[in-house]
Amino acid sequence: MDFGKSFTFMFDDKDWVGKILIGALFALLSIALVGIPFLVGYTLEVVRRAAAGREDALPAWDDLGDKFVQGLVLLVIFFVFMLPATLLSGCLGASLSTISENIRSDAGATMFGLGAALVGLLASAYAFVVGLFYPAITMRYAMTRDFGATFNLAELWRVATANLGSYIIVLLVTWVAGLIAGFGVIACVIGVFVTYFWGMLVSAHITGQYWHENLTSEVVAPSEPDLPSETTTF
Repeated sequence: MDFGKSFTFMFDDKDWVGKILIGALFALLSIALVGIPFLVGYTLEVVRRAAAGREDALPAWDDLGDKFVQGLVLLVIFFVFMLPATLLSGCLGASLSTISENIRSDAGATMFGLGAALVGLLASAYAFVVGLFYPAITMRYAMTRDFGATFNLAELWRVATANLGSYIIVLLVTWVAGLIAGFGVIACVIGVFVTYFWGMLVSAHITGQYWHENLTSEVVAPSEPDLPSETTTF
């Protein structure tokens, strides 16, 4: 995989300025949660294009309804995967506020504290594991567009372990892109929305590259068709 390409591919598009500015606008709207599904849906198309080995990996900002729906579906998928950790944390919080008022001994407080720490540790560990499978979950949905198929744990494991070394690179590149994206706040705050979107593009492209290199024969969800070369569409 050419992980360096993932950091710069967007600048190869002749209309990259307009497309990235539109992405930054949706990132701004994400403050009110409105823009998030659009951004996620857009990056799913980047994953598909990179998975297909296409050079024009930066899609146009069209079919917004479709992008919104696809992005919303993937967000729901992640919500479902994270639900056990959320429920554990919620139960822990409720228990802390209720039981702590009724503990009368130091021994009871110690036992309760240990139990609460264990539950918190389990919730954190589960969330961490789900985070490790974030690229696999994204690939599975991007390439199948099938809500149910994304919960096939055996398939997620197979996708993640098709090339474990490359998968770790995907995770590292995503992490580095996120760190770099945070520096956008230096550019008069508004820059953070540009770099936030850029970081999402980097993650999507390296994820698609992984599929192209290791699972390319399984691409089943077609990416958007090429636009005529003389047409400029943001």
